[in-house]
Amino acid sequence: MLRDYRGKVAVITGAGGGLGRALGMELAARRCNLALIDTDAAGLARTAAETSVCPVFVTHYCADVGSQTELERVAKEVGRAHATTDLLINNAAISASSAFANTPADVFEQIMRINFFGAVHGCRAFLPALQAQPEAQILNIASCFAWIGYPRKTAYAASKGALRAFSESLRLELRDTGIGVTVLYPGPLPTSLVRTGFSDSKECGEREERFLFKRGLPLDRVARKCLDRLLFDPARIVVGSDYWTFDLLTRMAPRLASCLIGMVSKRAGF
Repeated sequence: MLRDYRGKVAVITGAGGGLGRALGMELAARRCNLALIDTDAAGLARTAAETSVCPVFVTHYCADVGSQTELERVAKEVGRAHATTDLLINNAAISASSAFANTPADVFEQIMRINFFGAVHGCRAFLPALQAQPEAQILNIASCFAWIGYPRKTAYAASKGALRAFSESLRLELRDTGIGVTVLYPGPLPTSLVRTGFSDSKECGEREERFLFKRGLPLDRVARKCLDRLLFDPARIVVGSDYWTFDLLTRMAPRLASCLIGMVSKRAGF
């Protein structure tokens, strides 16, 4: 587990905006050097410029986390530029708001490729560098949909559920190596994830995005709380009252939780 961030090197996927950008900004403020990864070249450049204001060394790489080959290439470039990696944050994700019957097979596979295999590829590419450090950490970003199903979230929930199981298993495998593995459940976030993702209904997608911007937690607050808690190597970090409620319900009364989710989805209209 990491004991502090100053002088360390953090690799962040999906760093071009949203939570990835917020985590990068918070880490830079804590004097952590950064290697930023995203497919959005313009967003990536903005995050790199904003974090470079702090006295840290920042590099950025345009790459698709769904490609093991591309991430292995980036891992080599990060090794040459930074010499090491202490923290890997698998944050890159895409959204799918669509009934299973309306989700094309290639879209479902793309969601799994980015949201699940993107983290698997990241861990495989950077694990040797992490293992070379006396203390290191992996942070995988999940969702409450890893705990409980939701209508029109079959692909997205499947990807996050798989990520949860992978992360919990990997944590046990690495527990004696000095590498911690943590899953973050960040609560609803006001980002462009839904707008840029796949949806079978423009109207439902717009309602979902309005909900996220109304109920979403401030990104800088989520990043700050996450990084504070991460230093204690928890198996999971849950942020936000909504997520704490869902977490408790799914553990204590899963049947009731499913009924409530059904009622909430009908009322919300997405």
